[in-house]
Amino acid sequence: MYAKTGSRQVTAGLILWSVDLKVILKEVVAMHEKWVSSQGKEGKRMSLRNALLQEADLHGANLQDADLEGAHLSVADLMKANLRRANLRNADFWMADLKDANLQGADLQGANLTDVTNLTQKQIDSAITSDTTVLPAGLRRN
Repeated sequence: MYAKTGSRQVTAGLILWSVDLKVILKEVVAMHEKWVSSQGKEGKRMSLRNALLQEADLHGANLQDADLEGAHLSVADLMKANLRRANLRNADFWMADLKDANLQGADLQGANLTDVTNLTQKQIDSAITSDTTVLPAGLRRN
């Protein structure tokens, strides 16, 4: 329900829009997980290039082979997410949580991993990086 004042109506609309986006994202993830588990026979591969996914809850999501090139994943929850072989080129992970995320074969060339939390050298070593990958202090490119 919208309030009578213009600013409150806009705020209420943005909240509803945010809820709708969360529902849509869950549906897209479910379709992608079906695509992965059926080896491409069912569902649909996730392709969210340049998507605005700040603060997205992708905890435990199977995003194997997803195309998230240029996605804005700052402050996203990617704990235990399977990002194996995902296209993450030029993605922005500023302050995202990557605890126990599978980055094996993930393409992180040009990605911004500044200030991510719970990222390990082992995860970086299993991913594809380049000199354009921005890593947090204490981690090095493979």
